[in-house]
Amino acid sequence: MATVHEITTARKTATRHYAHLGDVEGIATFVQGGYLFTADATGERRLVAYNSPDLLLHGYITDEPEQLPLWQRIASPDWYNGSDRRGELAGGR
Repeated sequence: MATVHEITTARKTATRHYAHLGDVEGIATFVQGGYLFTADATGERRLVAYNSPDLLLHGYITDEPEQLPLWQRIASPDWYNGSDRRGELAGGR
């Protein structure tokens, strides 16, 4: 017999991304109607359409605080001298 779950309990939390809106860094949260962009420096919030060319999404924000998004790891000098454990990204190959 199939298990029926309540929609409100099965729904995940809002999807969040590291993002840029123009030249401003921040967090974009997926909401009905588009993305809610919150600037890191000022905390200003703005609703941005799904198809806005000004919004650049970099990657999901995970619950693991020690895990940086790939674009921040590549920007680090440690990425190029091999001291950042990047072999783990490809499964140790």
